[in-house]
Amino acid sequence: MKLDAGRIDAFLKSPHLSLVLLHGPDAGLVAERGLALVRGVEGALHDPFRFSELHNPAGDMLLAEATAAAMTGGRRVVRVRDVHESHAKALETLIKSPPEALVILEAGELTGKSKLRAAAEKAGEVAVIACYAIDQARLPQAISSRLRAAGIQIDQDAAAWAGQNLSGEEGPLGQALEVLTIYAGAEKRLGLADVSAILADGGDTSMGDAIDAAITGDPAATDRALSLAYDEGVAPVGLVRVLLAELLRLRVAAGAMADGASAQEAMAAMRPPVFFKRQALVGKALRLWPLAALDQAVAAALTAESACKTTRVPEHDYCRQTMLALALKARAASRR
Repeated sequence: MKLDAGRIDAFLKSPHLSLVLLHGPDAGLVAERGLALVRGVEGALHDPFRFSELHNPAGDMLLAEATAAAMTGGRRVVRVRDVHESHAKALETLIKSPPEALVILEAGELTGKSKLRAAAEKAGEVAVIACYAIDQARLPQAISSRLRAAGIQIDQDAAAWAGQNLSGEEGPLGQALEVLTIYAGAEKRLGLADVSAILADGGDTSMGDAIDAAITGDPAATDRALSLAYDEGVAPVGLVRVLLAELLRLRVAAGAMADGASAQEAMAAMRPPVFFKRQALVGKALRLWPLAALDQAVAAALTAESACKTTRVPEHDYCRQTMLALALKARAASRR
């Protein structure tokens, strides 16, 4: 049974059927909805007797887990990742005798010829949820709505720019919105200058060179590029904002690595994509800046941004001091 878009959110919060098939080309959205369904069964996620996760299991193993009794009481949840056509027979068996447990089947894109999809869509006992990326035309509205839900206002032209430069796939989009949410901070508002600065890959040549040198541990190059940027008229507060944007992008990637992704996988998921000429540099930065160190660097950049906005602080010197401190920290990390 296909579940239409208007019923999906309510079903994810309270899944009343035993069998769910999530499928589509947006793997991030499939995974997100799978986790939402698990959380929809209160208490199951953190109870090893009530929650089981399988990856591309054999059909008999899937059936055994799906029909096992809960040893501690309460509804069991079986989350099955990497589901393929080979699982169609197991699904047909479960349709004939629906289990008490919630069984979540997560698949990739299934064509109209898929036996697995056909069996699920014909059965009233199965909720079928298609997971597609947000199309480009609806992306600005989706970005505005999700930021608004987080208490952040984004200007219309800023949302339009973001929509043109971001992917509608849930994984990359979620990362970008996380960065924007952190950047908005206490002001809770984002303009075009904010969004274009934080989501752009790099910046003006001297400014970008200074930031790249700082995050890869080259204090001398940082100082030279910073002087050139000042000579070109770059404002310290603007430079710090671009630095903060780059640190936040690195922080999201570092978070993915902390969850088990490789540096290459984390970099590939960064949005906007890392320009190919900067990939080696960004890879090096990810090796030098683990998540905890990036948290400290972001805090330092936020402090510098605030300081540069006051009239009592020599903003050029403060910005230089912050940049050189980061460069020295990265250099120390490279020597360990």
